[in-house]
Parts: sequence; structure tokens; C-alpha cells
Amino acid sequence: MAHTAKAGTPTMAGIVPLSALTLAVLLAWALSFHSMPRAWFALAATWLAGGIGLLDDLLSQRRRTSLGLAPAHKLLLGAGAAALLFALVPLLPDVEVLVPFSPFKFSLVSLPPWALFLLLLTAFWGTTNAVNLTDGLDGLAPGAVLIVLLGLLPLVRGQEDLAGLSLLSAGAVGGFLWVNAYPAGAFLGDVGSMGLGGLLFGIAFSGGMVFLLPILGGLFVLEALSVILQVASFKLTGKRLLKMSPLHHHLEAGDVPWPHFLPGANWPEPKVVVRLWILCGACVLLGVLAKAI
Repeated sequence: MAHTAKAGTPTMAGIVPLSALTLAVLLAWALSFHSMPRAWFALAATWLAGGIGLLDDLLSQRRRTSLGLAPAHKLLLGAGAAALLFALVPLLPDVEVLVPFSPFKFSLVSLPPWALFLLLLTAFWGTTNAVNLTDGLDGLAPGAVLIVLLGLLPLVRGQEDLAGLSLLSAGAVGGFLWVNAYPAGAFLGDVGSMGLGGLLFGIAFSGGMVFLLPILGGLFVLEALSVILQVASFKLTGKRLLKMSPLHHHLEAGDVPWPHFLPGANWPEPKVVVRLWILCGACVLLGVLAKAI
């Protein structure tokens, strides 16, 4: 868990794949002139989340610490971003929301406005912050996002704008992974991790798969849950559940001076990353099956 050797590695490089996928989508639109309301919604979610992450990164750089936005400020900005996305929902075609492991669907606009906003807010907050928490080891977050994007491709079949966005995004993220793989030559930064979280949210929400997203992104859920359980354990018992949270740090090789309930795996960083990618792939397969059933 000693990451001091990574000091000086360029950060905030996540703006590169976000810009690349945006330019690719603009080019595809310019060549086809097809209506792309779902893709525009997903891009709006990407850049709203990425903008919050960029502000967090800039504050961290200015203060020369890891402290950027306060958690309350980040949540407040997330609520503002969700409100803007809520205003864009009427521009989407009628979204049929899939219910996992069942043949049932329901129209998104059939929900009362307050329920629709709460669903959007919860999914946006949860996805962006969970991907942000997962970004702690070289290649882990972009590799997991790439796997989820590839899993989304068969699910958005028939929705050409989302299928195209998913494919172009997978290319952009895969290109960044080439640089970010161990040992990383550049880091996503919060602008990249939160932006990619916004991208996954935007594709899933506008494609009617918002309830499939926690399954497809099961790794991100597990990472976020590990942080919640770590805090709860310490507050309730005075002892940490994990060696360190999020989960990927608990699995890394290294010792800590404080007591904790669960033993760590003591795996080298590349092994942690690859095994969590495998877990992510299993979650994506389950998510695909959840629609097929």
C-alpha cells in the first residue's frame, strides 16, 4: 500500500478520454445528422459529473493536499447537476425502464415527478461517487468502466445513439487504459473518475437500465459499500472492519498499525486489479442475464 513512488505522476488526465469520446460523438453526429437525444443526455451527465471532479482536482492542486471539495459541497453540487439533468428528461424519447430478472417494463414518465427526481438523483450520486472511490489503483477504474461499457453494448441494441456512444466511449477509455495500466503514466483524477461515472449513469438512465446499473456495476457498489461498512464499524465498535477502505486497499500487500476485523489478502497491486476486473466481468454477465431472463 506504499504509493509514495507514484508521487509526481500527472493527474487530471481523465479529461483526455472524456474529450476524445465527446469529439467522436460530435463527429458521428455531423456525419449522420441523426437525432441523438439519449447520447446528448449521457454526455451532459458525463460533463456535469466531470466538472464537479475537475473543481475538486483544482482545489486539491491549489492547496497541495488530497483535500478538495468538502463532502457536503460535493453532494450539493451533485444535487444541482441532477436538477439540470432532470430538466432534460422531457427531451428524451419515452424511456421504458427494465425490471431486472423479469419481463416487466414501465414508462419513466409514469413516475410522479418527485419519484423520478429521487431516482435520478440517487443513481447519479451513487454511480459517480462509487466510480470515484474505485479509482485507487493503476488501471482499476478505467478497466472496470471499459468492461461495463462493453457489457452495455448488447443491452442498448436497437438504440443506435447509445450503442454508438458506448462503442466510442469504450475506445476512448481503452486508449487511456494503455497509459493508466500498471505502472501508471497518468492518473484519471476526479475529473476522469467522476466523469466516467456520469457516463455510465447517463447511458443506463436514458437507455432504461437504471435498475440494471447496480448489477452491471457491482464492483463499484462493493467498493462504495466497503467504505460505508468501514465507517460504521469504526463508529460502532472503535475498530475498523478492513485494513483500509475502499476494498482494493484492503486486498493490497502491506501492513497497518491499527487493529481490524478482517484479514487482508496481501496481493500485489497488479493481482488486485486483475482479480477485481474478473469480478467486474462476472457482475456484467449477471447484468446481461438479468435483462435476458
